[in-house]
Amino acid sequence: MMEQSPFDKGKSLILKENNKRMRFLREEEISKLLENSPPYLHKIVMCALNTGMRTGEVLSLKWSQIRDGFKYLRKTKTREPRQIPINETLEDMFKQIKSEQNPKGNSVISLDKKPLKTKKLNSK
Repeated sequence: MMEQSPFDKGKSLILKENNKRMRFLREEEISKLLENSPPYLHKIVMCALNTGMRTGEVLSLKWSQIRDGFKYLRKTKTREPRQIPINETLEDMFKQIKSEQNPKGNSVISLDKKPLKTKKLNSK
């Protein structure tokens, strides 16, 4: 009854599966991560744990991006802005950082002059 095969144009009838998964760390995993992190990475790890931000987003975070309980990213991996809520833990950490930092400091979280190896990890 069909005049033409649906496969003639190279299309497949099989739909592509969405295999993305969302995983959260368990409490014991969070404890182990924080215990085994060097002190100079603690604030970076805390920010990532509380926001889900990528390493590059955490390290490029500027004070001008924090507004009214939300953090605004102007440039992200996908080049689309997004809002990330700031919880109490993160708000307290930001207040502590602000009080310890030079008032003219632009970056929120720094590596305290420690090198960060930006080697791509293979995640499975």
